[in-house]
Amino acid sequence: MRTITTWALPLMLASALAAQQRPPQPTPKSPAAAERYAALQDEQKKLIDEYMTKAKAVMAEAEAAKKAGKPIPAMPMRPDTSALGKQALAAAKEASDGDDAVPFLLMAIGADRAGAAESFALLGEKYADHEATAQVGRLIGFLPRIVGEDKAPAIAAKFVKSRHPDVRGWAVFAQHEKTIETADRESDLYQGAKSELIKAAELASNAELKDSIREAIDTREKFGAGNVAPDIEGADLDGVAFKLSDYRGKVVFLDFWGDW
Repeated sequence: MRTITTWALPLMLASALAAQQRPPQPTPKSPAAAERYAALQDEQKKLIDEYMTKAKAVMAEAEAAKKAGKPIPAMPMRPDTSALGKQALAAAKEASDGDDAVPFLLMAIGADRAGAAESFALLGEKYADHEATAQVGRLIGFLPRIVGEDKAPAIAAKFVKSRHPDVRGWAVFAQHEKTIETADRESDLYQGAKSELIKAAELASNAELKDSIREAIDTREKFGAGNVAPDIEGADLDGVAFKLSDYRGKVVFLDFWGDW
């Protein structure tokens, strides 16, 4: 349980709504598995709808509590879908092939945080080459936080060996991202990581993966310490135009901020 401020509640509702508006997930191929999957989807939608209804009620209570100077009511940050996730994992274990199993595993990973390690392990062990596995590729870089520091390396290694270019690309990106951020740019370590990432980007078809690799390298090589800063242009408080290069040789403090 966590105390929810009035400004956070709309974000919670938006997040729950976004979960229903994501691109369609793959569905099992066999009729029996597809029927079981559809039933779990219906249950998932029911849980989200109930959560959204409750969140709206809590939002109204929060507004009233705020006006009265009372504590803001608390509720979970997301609906409890752990039981649904366990059902999805069980269905994946009973599936005969990847076309039926992977959709259930993707559902299980999103629904049951506590069971995510087992779902990821099964995905990497048996279905790392499946095309739909690429849908969780971005999460490979977060495996230490999702499954724990002790289990993450072994699971990630399965995805690095994937024959699917997008799955392997995400795994290679997770493997080398830290090196690109921190290693000496002249070192063999950095150059090797860069070469691996460029190769992965060339083979990949996923636009987000390609952009992530390119951005990581560009950020380090164009904006990293020791590089010349981009020549920012703007106007000062008096409306006088200036460029960052006008202050070359001087100490400059840049304060980037935003309001949303």
